Amino acid sequence: MSRKFPRLLKPIIDVAVPWNVLEEAPDEREKVRKISYICRGAAIFQAGTLYVYTYGKYDPKELRFLMRNLEYLVTPPYLRKQLFKLEPELKLAGLLAPLRTPSHYATKDRPKPGDYAEGVVVRWDGYYSIVKIGENLYAKIPRPYPIGTVLTLRIEAETGREDTFRAHVVDKDKLGIYWNIKVESKSLKELISSQDYSLIILTGKEGKDIRTCYKEIASRLRRAREDDKKILVIFGSPRMGVDQIFREEGLEIEEPRMMFLNFIPEQGVDTVRTEEAIVAVLSILHFMRTCLM
Repeated sequence: MSRKFPRLLKPIIDVAVPWNVLEEAPDEREKVRKISYICRGAAIFQAGTLYVYTYGKYDPKELRFLMRNLEYLVTPPYLRKQLFKLEPELKLAGLLAPLRTPSHYATKDRPKPGDYAEGVVVRWDGYYSIVKIGENLYAKIPRPYPIGTVLTLRIEAETGREDTFRAHVVDKDKLGIYWNIKVESKSLKELISSQDYSLIILTGKEGKDIRTCYKEIASRLRRAREDDKKILVIFGSPRMGVDQIFREEGLEIEEPRMMFLNFIPEQGVDTVRTEEAIVAVLSILHFMRTCLM
């Protein structure tokens, strides 16, 4: 990538928020702002995937509103015109705060061989897929891809044209560094049954005080990295803690694979909002990753 970031980690922490995380926002403007806070909070600390989980009887319209705005936000700005049409869910997308992850800056400057870039296939010229990788910047891939396919590329060389490069496709999940946050939706039951996670953390003020077990958490973060596993951090809704959601769904907190933790003991306010909790929890886990491991 063209712009240098201080330190890009291999993403091993994923975050999950419920489909009704916006339920206390008074209007759509506040919902959009809250989406920015949630996504940026996760991206600041290099979370790999932000899941929106469903449980109970959920509202498809609310889920779509949340997902479409998240998908728009994580998409590099120079690709949005190709990937999004005028939609009622996105009428206030201009209020979303810029994410500015590495993939969004990939072609802010003219790319060089060895740089990565995010692009979308715009046409096939008979020999190459032509991929838009920036404003008036393109890459040629010697393989046909459907128009509209989003690809992560590694720039190989210039072509003799100012606006076009040769490149090849890479698997961004195997880059070994933080590139961009992904967004997906899954049911809670499907999410916690994934074998990708060596530890699932439930967050809430009724949980175990983090001060009593931070060394164990740091150790499990280290093991997850060494074993090529991940850790999932689950947050509750504004009106229902994640432990209550588990009970509603008939799920148990299965130790030792799951831990219910309080990351903000002796909090100075009655309730901590989800977007605030994400920053508080991930900042502690980030400190453990970068300083205690």
